[in-house]
Amino acid sequence: MKTIRRILAAFAGPHPTPLPRRSDAFDHWLRDQREQSDPTDWHVIDGLLDRYRLHADTRTPLHEHVCEAPVVGDCDCFEQADRRAS
Repeated sequence: MKTIRRILAAFAGPHPTPLPRRSDAFDHWLRDQREQSDPTDWHVIDGLLDRYRLHADTRTPLHEHVCEAPVVGDCDCFEQADRRAS
């Protein structure tokens, strides 16, 4: 059975990058960094943590764009899609 799994794994190719998840090791690391940093820098770390959690909540890989625009036109990605379509 292990041999079959190894063969299937070889054909499957490289393993995909794991998706971000709330409360995973990186989420905890960011929070720890926040607590150890100067409180004047917290807004930067909070922004990164919010962005990471948005990727986690939408199940979007970190290397892909995740749009948080509530309305079409609030994000450049909508304009770029319109330009490609025309």
